[in-house]
Amino acid sequence: MKLQLEGKRALVTGSNTGIGAGIARMLVEEGCLVFVHGRNRTRAEKVAGEIGAAGYLAADLATDEGADALYESSKAALGGPVEILVNNAGGATSSGSAVREPINITIAEWLEAYQINTLAAVRMIRRIVPDMLTAKWGRIINISSSGGVMPPPRGADYNGAKAAINNLTVGLARSLKGGGITVNTVSPGIIVTPSLGPWMRQRYVEERGWGNISDEEMYQRVALEVHDLPVGRLGSDEDIAMVVCLLASPRCGYVTGANYRVDGGQIRSVN
Repeated sequence: MKLQLEGKRALVTGSNTGIGAGIARMLVEEGCLVFVHGRNRTRAEKVAGEIGAAGYLAADLATDEGADALYESSKAALGGPVEILVNNAGGATSSGSAVREPINITIAEWLEAYQINTLAAVRMIRRIVPDMLTAKWGRIINISSSGGVMPPPRGADYNGAKAAINNLTVGLARSLKGGGITVNTVSPGIIVTPSLGPWMRQRYVEERGWGNISDEEMYQRVALEVHDLPVGRLGSDEDIAMVVCLLASPRCGYVTGANYRVDGGQIRSVN
């Protein structure tokens, strides 16, 4: 099936590594003009060069200045307003609150989690939606997390920020009714990215005494023994990118306000 994405202008925030880079790459492969963003200039430049992006910018979306710069730069590089906005920028706080229980997370950490996740998405939505309304067409895909639906005991600030994104998606979709714009969420489960290995080795290998095992064996044991995933493996950035490309397609105009869990069945498991 042809997704009819050729020539569409797309911005993927947080696309200088991991899931975002995979999404940006597949959108380019489908014929989109893509603008790469991240907080690290070197990585953003590298990804943009590797995938043949229309441009890139390093900007902090926890600030209005960073969002303004990204809006203007992407519009100029793409040759027109963004038609497909993928809000992927975000992550855990710099202090490591994601591994702590809710009662031990400070107010400052809660605020940071919402700034770099929820409000980063809101800032770009506020700037780009008016252009979509003028064009009477647009696609907004917000990247959330399985933790936004089924939060674990730790990292309540991050998971709370992702739950807010889920809520934002539904409210925005309903408010934009009849405007030719769809708004959806994709909620990844455990995805193998460059940063996953060291964290998982500390979290599972050391705590569970698995000994000297390879990353591949570690990922397999986490999928089967820890999370009992029905698909029998952890996810890849391609798993997420394929769903994003479908939701971005002009052919997918009857889906809005939905949350697509791409988690290998994780939501059913209890850790």
